Amino acid sequence: MSNSLKPQKNNIDDIQFPPHDGNNQQREVVFVERRGAPTMLTILVIFTIIGSLFSMGKSLFYDTVESYFGFGGSYTYWVYALTCAGTMIGAIMMLSKRLKGLYLYSACQIIFIAMFILSRIPSADVYYSTSYTMLVALPAIIFLVLYWSKDIRDYLTK
Repeated sequence: MSNSLKPQKNNIDDIQFPPHDGNNQQREVVFVERRGAPTMLTILVIFTIIGSLFSMGKSLFYDTVESYFGFGGSYTYWVYALTCAGTMIGAIMMLSKRLKGLYLYSACQIIFIAMFILSRIPSADVYYSTSYTMLVALPAIIFLVLYWSKDIRDYLTK
């Protein structure tokens, strides 16, 4: 092979170190700041955006169907859609290191969870499944707790 480099053998005696000044050497300490958001925050924001878009679309679809068939639109679907929009905005604000995003996200999620649970209280005419209520409310509660974790709160500065 004519393109290959000839291997060079280095001996320990061939290595040269810079001269020492004795005890007057100064050591420089470098702190490296992590630039990106914590991985958990990024994953939570991605799932939050997907879930909020789905919930917002579902709420607006239900409102449209009810209006079309003459049942009259319900304001609750619009409140659900607004809380989903606020949730997405808050999550995106958190990626920008804004603490207000956590507060906006938390307020919208608490309103969403409370409205969802209160709208599912069984009455004499209507029976709602507890398992469906927990299927929607439990992940929202888990996400809310994860967003308030110490790692994420330490990342948010503004």
